Amino acid sequence: DNRFWDWYDQIKMNTIKRITVVINLLDEQAKPLMTWTLSNAWPTKITATDMKSDGNEVAIETIEIAHEGLTIATP
Repeated sequence: DNRFWDWYDQIKMNTIKRITVVINLLDEQAKPLMTWTLSNAWPTKITATDMKSDGNEVAIETIEIAHEGLTIATP
């Protein structure tokens, strides 16, 4: 799913598209345990692991998101 990359790619000429981001923490049955809702959020940084041909580390990508409001909910 490239939605984060597409969103990040829209930042051009200091035009930032702010959206609502919903993050769900799921249990083993894929039911939400906790939900974070970020209001007027925009990506500030995306980083990825250096891919080395002789390495065996796990590839991890991270995204930093700034926002103008946070709501936390539990079921």
